This record gives sequence, structure tokens and C-alpha cells, in this order.
Amino acid sequence: MWEILSEGMLGFVVMVDSTRPETFREARSILETFRAYAPTPYVVAANKQDHKDAWDIDDMRLALRLDPKVKLLTCVATSKEKVKSVLLELLYGILAEMEEGRS
Repeated sequence: MWEILSEGMLGFVVMVDSTRPETFREARSILETFRAYAPTPYVVAANKQDHKDAWDIDDMRLALRLDPKVKLLTCVATSKEKVKSVLLELLYGILAEMEEGRS
């Protein structure tokens, strides 16, 4: 199924629940799987950053073992502006890769 989902994909967002560290391992697995099938731009969104028990973004980066170059963005999925900023960051990454391909 992952192969079908990744076919023709220009980029992707992995949204992680920053209040549930028990899901971080699965998020890491999803990242690795998609990167293997489709080496495209991606961003990681740390959702529920408005909750008092949300993990700090730097701690999440360590727990997810994300390279410093990977964009790990704070998010609140119920906020139109926060979701828009995550999607725009992904779009900028896709556009940058397309520009590099033309050079």
C-alpha cells in the first residue's frame, strides 16, 4: 500500500502527536518508509503544541532522530493558520527541488 500511496507524490507531511511519545517510533517508521519509496521533500508537523503536556520541539527532534535539515514545525491541526504554514513550508520545499532540477 505504501508504494501505491507514494506513486507520483511530490512531497509529504508526517503529523506527529506531540503529546503521545509512544507514537514517535511509528512516525519514524512512516518517515523512513516514504523516503525509501519516494525521495521527495517532506516536513514533520508536531501537532497539539497548544497542549501543556506537548513535548518541546527540540526534544521531539531528538526522539524522532531527525536530521537538523528536516523541517520540524509546530502545529495545531484545528488552527487554519498553523496548518496553512505547514503546507506552505512543504510547497516551498517542492518548489525549491523543482528549481534545482532545472539548473
